[in-house]
Amino acid sequence: MVRHESDIEPVAMSGADIEGALKQILIGPKDGYEGYLRVFTLSPGGHTPYHQHPWFHANYVLEGEGKLTIDGVANPIRAGSVAYIDGGKRHRFENTGSKPLKFICLVPPEGDAY
Repeated sequence: MVRHESDIEPVAMSGADIEGALKQILIGPKDGYEGYLRVFTLSPGGHTPYHQHPWFHANYVLEGEGKLTIDGVANPIRAGSVAYIDGGKRHRFENTGSKPLKFICLVPPEGDAY
């Protein structure tokens, strides 16, 4: 299977404490992969909820700049930043820049809650 990111319709995220967030599932169980390879795009001022869950996240920032808060510690992120978030850690991505913040998020099979 080969396709382009532009062929995957972004889905607007909704819920408590989510603003300006789009999600694309690039590869997932429908493609034969047990986990989820996703791309999130946060508009300027956008953010994910400050939340926690039992599964890990592996992240790579493609473009933009922002802040990733993990258990109350704010970390600046920008294109090229890499982050691993252990399961059980509270976390939130925020776009602090003037352009979209776009990042890859890899999670295990149970991880596509957002």
